Amino acid sequence: MKNKILSALTLLIFAACNSVEKPKENLKDDGVVTPAAVSAPFSKGVNFSGWFETTDPLRIPFNQYTEDDFINAKSLGVDVIRLPVRLNDMTNGAPAYLLSPVFLKLLDMAVNWAEKYEIYIIIDNHCFHPVDPLSSDVDKVLIPVWEQIAQRYRNRSDYVVYEILNEPHGIYDALWGDIQGRAINAIRKHDKKHWIIVGGTDYNSFNKLSSIPIYDDQKIIYTFHFYDPFLFTHQGASWSPPMEYLSGIPFPYNANRMPKAPPELRGTWIEGSLRNYERDSSAEHLTAILDKTAAFSNERNAPVFCGEYGVFIPNSNHNDRVIWYEFITKALDRRNISRTSWDYYGGFGIFNDGLKGDFYSDLSVDIVKALGFTPPQQITRKIEPLKTGFTIFDDFTGKNIYTGFWGADDAVFSFYDMDTAEGEFAIRCHNADQYNNFWFAFSRNADFTKLASDGYAVEFKAKADKPLKFEVRFVMPERNDSIPWRMSYTIDEFNLPPDAKWRTIKIPLNAMAETGGWVNKTQTWNPPKGDFSWKEIDRLEFSIEHSDLKGRTFWVDSIKITK
Repeated sequence: MKNKILSALTLLIFAACNSVEKPKENLKDDGVVTPAAVSAPFSKGVNFSGWFETTDPLRIPFNQYTEDDFINAKSLGVDVIRLPVRLNDMTNGAPAYLLSPVFLKLLDMAVNWAEKYEIYIIIDNHCFHPVDPLSSDVDKVLIPVWEQIAQRYRNRSDYVVYEILNEPHGIYDALWGDIQGRAINAIRKHDKKHWIIVGGTDYNSFNKLSSIPIYDDQKIIYTFHFYDPFLFTHQGASWSPPMEYLSGIPFPYNANRMPKAPPELRGTWIEGSLRNYERDSSAEHLTAILDKTAAFSNERNAPVFCGEYGVFIPNSNHNDRVIWYEFITKALDRRNISRTSWDYYGGFGIFNDGLKGDFYSDLSVDIVKALGFTPPQQITRKIEPLKTGFTIFDDFTGKNIYTGFWGADDAVFSFYDMDTAEGEFAIRCHNADQYNNFWFAFSRNADFTKLASDGYAVEFKAKADKPLKFEVRFVMPERNDSIPWRMSYTIDEFNLPPDAKWRTIKIPLNAMAETGGWVNKTQTWNPPKGDFSWKEIDRLEFSIEHSDLKGRTFWVDSIKITK
């Protein structure tokens, strides 16, 4: 009986494997194609997302990427980086829309690194909302910001490229074509040297390429984005409701693996799309789209460029993602269409679980290879206990530390305040709501056990203009097997008098107290249980935990772990 059960299980497993793999054999792009005759000056790369995409230049988390990321990307075979920038938000507003000096300084550093390693860098104006339509008077800001960028970079190397605007939508083709043309003219008043990337409406749809006017310019690259089939590439995407309820969509189509529509999706457009998925995910359908883009390139005698393509990680099968990337990448290459995948670090990225990982231990090797890149050999990373102190923030964050701010729109926050205790920049927080916070995450997680036992402390300089209270805390990672327990210390008017004078605050790690843990995934609070461990620390947070700070300000500078 046991042998019969094992034989039956073997047959079931064999059948299941065959049902998954068989469509892979049929997913081919081996017919005759007519490639684009004219190519862009670059071929393949990635998007460095989440870097310059803040709504305020003073909140740019600059060490989200470092020079090492340019070095590492180059080693993969990357020859172009698309840099999404919320360019319209980097200004002082109407009427002049002058670009922030701090933003320009940071952008210069990114451009410098790209030029140093001979990588094309696309300054992509990424002022984008997934739902709200593009304003019909966007030219009021678009024209002046591009004039300023062109004036600043007109004498830089050929590696600099301009992209007018990411994914315009909710605007008439003719109106957008006119605005885009005037932005081109604004650039050409100052810079006739660099390539300019232009795109159509409907989120840079390939269907809208032919709606883009023929501009009188010899250095134009036409862009489109490719996320077909959308049900597969965006399953689980919360910003594209009701896609957040969708999971388990296979690629390529496999009837045995197709999920039923969950109750939340019944009666929505997704039900109809599920019925059409076999056609929409077929090789014939996907390659027909790319054939149209190559044909358009030949009609215009100009390069086309796929500025974004990718698959959202959380709800998609890893092997299916690999198949999709390999198929689409090879299909783009066959048609001489240059490309940048979305993204490097992030939910569509090339690191495991979409996290900001270590280049030599956390790369998703299969995805990297499917994208046509060459990954380095990966090693198993061990988290060794930290043995000495280190800098967390000193003008910029320390190595392998990245930062961010979470808060209300009316909160005034800056990583680049000029009122410093020492150095060039300090952190300023004003008018924050309760639970707003800024943080410093350790990209490799950190073992603080030896530091805590050896009497180390977190030390920083701070000042406040009025009585206030905030919390300094270390937080464990949030995972299925880990609650983000907190070890905290409260700063108030007794250790930070409200006299606007800089003071040094030193908090021994062993003087901090466990205060519980908030699980974002389940939106639940867990009271302290004595389960905090210094062995794996995800981040250091400065949190407005007790009450809002309306009308009150505090500054922080020179944060470090010290004896």
